[in-house]
Amino acid sequence: MTQVASITLDEAQFEDRFLQILEASGLEPEEFEGLPYFSYAPFFVIAGATVSPRIREHGDHTHFEGVSVDVPDDQVEIFYDVLPELLAQIQQVEEGEEA
Repeated sequence: MTQVASITLDEAQFEDRFLQILEASGLEPEEFEGLPYFSYAPFFVIAGATVSPRIREHGDHTHFEGVSVDVPDDQVEIFYDVLPELLAQIQQVEEGEEA
Protein backbone atom coordinates (compact mmCIF):
# COMPACT_ATOMS: atom_id res chain seq x y z
CA MET A 1 0.00 0.00 0.00
CA THR A 2 1.07 3.54 -0.73
CA GLN A 3 0.18 6.11 1.89
CA VAL A 4 -0.97 9.26 0.11
CA ALA A 5 -2.02 11.14 3.25
CA SER A 6 -1.81 11.16 7.01
CA ILE A 7 -4.38 13.52 8.48
CA THR A 8 -4.22 13.89 12.24
CA LEU A 9 -5.37 16.41 14.80
CA ASP A 10 -1.82 17.72 15.06
CA GLU A 11 -0.65 17.65 11.47
CA ALA A 12 -1.75 16.85 7.93
CA GLN A 13 0.74 15.39 5.49
CA PHE A 14 -0.22 14.80 1.88
CA GLU A 15 1.81 13.21 -0.88
CA ASP A 16 2.68 16.07 -3.26
CA ARG A 17 0.59 14.82 -6.17
CA PHE A 18 -2.45 14.23 -3.95
CA LEU A 19 -2.22 17.72 -2.45
CA GLN A 20 -1.85 19.30 -5.90
CA ILE A 21 -5.06 17.59 -7.03
CA LEU A 22 -6.91 18.71 -3.89
CA GLU A 23 -5.74 22.30 -4.23
CA ALA A 24 -6.46 22.41 -7.97
CA SER A 25 -10.01 21.22 -7.33
CA GLY A 26 -10.92 24.60 -5.90
CA LEU A 27 -12.76 22.91 -3.04
CA GLU A 28 -12.44 24.33 0.44
CA PRO A 29 -10.57 22.12 2.87
CA GLU A 30 -13.66 22.33 5.15
CA GLU A 31 -11.78 21.26 8.20
CA PHE A 32 -13.66 18.78 10.32
CA GLU A 33 -12.28 18.51 13.83
CA GLY A 34 -9.16 20.25 12.49
CA LEU A 35 -8.68 17.67 9.74
CA PRO A 36 -8.21 19.29 6.31
CA TYR A 37 -10.07 17.65 3.41
CA PHE A 38 -11.46 15.00 5.78
CA SER A 39 -15.03 15.67 4.63
CA TYR A 40 -14.05 14.42 1.16
CA ALA A 41 -12.90 11.01 2.46
CA PRO A 42 -15.85 9.17 0.83
CA PHE A 43 -14.62 10.39 -2.55
CA PHE A 44 -11.11 9.17 -1.80
CA VAL A 45 -12.64 5.75 -1.16
CA ILE A 46 -14.65 5.82 -4.39
CA ALA A 47 -11.40 6.63 -6.24
CA GLY A 48 -9.80 3.52 -4.72
CA ALA A 49 -8.25 4.54 -1.41
CA THR A 50 -8.64 2.95 1.98
CA VAL A 51 -9.25 5.41 4.81
CA SER A 52 -8.18 3.97 8.16
CA PRO A 53 -8.90 5.65 11.48
CA ARG A 54 -6.28 6.27 14.12
CA ILE A 55 -7.73 5.67 17.55
CA ARG A 56 -5.85 6.16 20.82
CA GLU A 57 -6.75 4.20 23.91
CA HIS A 58 -6.49 5.75 27.37
CA GLY A 59 -7.35 3.25 30.02
CA ASP A 60 -11.09 2.69 29.79
CA HIS A 61 -11.81 5.11 26.93
CA THR A 62 -10.66 5.88 23.39
CA HIS A 63 -10.58 8.92 21.14
CA PHE A 64 -10.16 9.65 17.47
CA GLU A 65 -6.84 11.17 16.38
CA GLY A 66 -7.05 11.14 12.60
CA VAL A 67 -6.86 8.96 9.52
CA SER A 68 -4.40 7.56 7.04
CA VAL A 69 -5.29 7.40 3.36
CA ASP A 70 -3.70 4.49 1.52
CA VAL A 71 -3.96 3.19 -2.04
CA PRO A 72 -2.93 -0.28 -3.25
CA ASP A 73 0.43 -0.01 -5.00
CA ASP A 74 -0.95 -1.31 -8.29
CA GLN A 75 -3.83 1.20 -8.28
CA VAL A 76 -2.06 4.48 -7.51
CA GLU A 77 -2.24 5.76 -11.09
CA ILE A 78 -5.92 4.82 -11.32
CA PHE A 79 -6.57 6.71 -8.07
CA TYR A 80 -4.85 9.81 -9.41
CA ASP A 81 -6.74 9.58 -12.72
CA VAL A 82 -10.17 9.15 -11.13
CA LEU A 83 -9.93 11.55 -8.17
CA PRO A 84 -9.84 14.84 -10.12
CA GLU A 85 -12.97 13.78 -12.03
CA LEU A 86 -14.82 13.01 -8.81
CA LEU A 87 -13.76 16.27 -7.17
CA ALA A 88 -14.83 18.20 -10.30
CA GLN A 89 -18.32 16.75 -9.90
CA ILE A 90 -18.49 18.05 -6.33
CA GLN A 91 -17.43 21.48 -7.53
CA GLN A 92 -20.16 21.44 -10.23
CA VAL A 93 -22.81 20.57 -7.64
CA GLU A 94 -21.60 23.33 -5.30
CA GLU A 95 -21.61 25.87 -8.12
CA GLY A 96 -25.12 24.76 -9.12
CA GLU A 97 -26.36 25.35 -5.56
CA GLU A 98 -25.02 28.90 -5.59
CA ALA A 99 -26.83 29.79 -8.83
